[in-house]
Amino acid sequence: MKIGDKYYVSFKWKGHRIRTVTPATNSTDAKKIEKAVKTAFTIGSFGHLDPDCLDVVLRTHENKGWALPPELARPEPTEELTLIKATREYLKADLKHRAERNLYAIDRITEHFGEHYPLKNIKVADIRAYQRIRSQKAENGTVNRELGVLSGIFRLQLELERVEINPCTMAHRLPERQRDSYLSWEDFNRVLEHSWWLRDILTAMYYTGMRFKEVVSLRWEMYKPERRMLVLPPEATKEGKSANKVRLRTKRVPLRMEMIQMLEGRRKDQGENVLRAMGPIFPYEGRYKKHCGTHQGKAVVASMVRKAWAKATAKAGIDGLQMRDLRHTWKTNAQRSGMDPTVRNIIVGHSSNRSVEDRYIRVSDEELLKAVDSMRFDNGWTELDMVEEGQA
Repeated sequence: MKIGDKYYVSFKWKGHRIRTVTPATNSTDAKKIEKAVKTAFTIGSFGHLDPDCLDVVLRTHENKGWALPPELARPEPTEELTLIKATREYLKADLKHRAERNLYAIDRITEHFGEHYPLKNIKVADIRAYQRIRSQKAENGTVNRELGVLSGIFRLQLELERVEINPCTMAHRLPERQRDSYLSWEDFNRVLEHSWWLRDILTAMYYTGMRFKEVVSLRWEMYKPERRMLVLPPEATKEGKSANKVRLRTKRVPLRMEMIQMLEGRRKDQGENVLRAMGPIFPYEGRYKKHCGTHQGKAVVASMVRKAWAKATAKAGIDGLQMRDLRHTWKTNAQRSGMDPTVRNIIVGHSSNRSVEDRYIRVSDEELLKAVDSMRFDNGWTELDMVEEGQA
């Protein structure tokens, strides 16, 4: 049938009058299309049709409001996997992914690529360009941590079979500079004089060699005064959180009398007859700031201490000092005091660096206590490795 300058197929099928325009430009082509379409409707098979005939079949179903046959059903449009969508799934996948340093890394990554950048469009060349640009503003270690987070985002999408490769694995890590710093006994006490509510946290880091996050995560349930120990479950330590860890171990931290006195003072600060037995040992005790959600008793994170730490080091006149230097200082003091390396590694927590023989040695509480009791803390002057970092 020709209406105006258009050719139509027109036939009956199962009681329905079908009349649909075709792309044909002459009657010969229109008749061929009509024959093929009528046959396809009769046999109920459409996959063999050419594009012109398929166009007529699709128009017919749309005009009649019929559901398309399965073989012709158009796939539902899928939402493009953007960086921000993949990042949200990464944060939901595991609570550990929401660590403050991870969130900092995600902020830098999205600033560079843009929230709505398609994840599949991030190639190896883009990763290397990110390394080059970021290394102009941050230390290589910081850049490596940021790309470690991006690699984690890609790994999750690989598991979900939404991407085919992880480009981060094909870009070499940037060489990291080992920071070797030492804080003298005199300078440490000068920092303490100006440390305000950080005083006890810094004291714990200096006398135990613990990491900042381990200290601020301590709870009274971990304090064992009868043993002069802090006993940390694996999940409270960096080693225990490692995905490559096969055997989980508790961490024993022997306490010198300076630590015992400080902890006992905190336990009794509600009165001599009240001893704290549960809850965090070092909750936030700084200034109340309602507008940013910081308040007394809240768990401490790195962002809360930056201003207080910067003020303390500035007033002490020690530029470039970082909190992690307290851990470096403890290890140096242990070495200069003649502490056995096996004992030192058990206390400080670098189990991955211990030899096979050391891993099978059981060191008693008494040996650990004897080692820290014999430590000297006045072992030289302050030496700072002046390397700027992007993280506190």
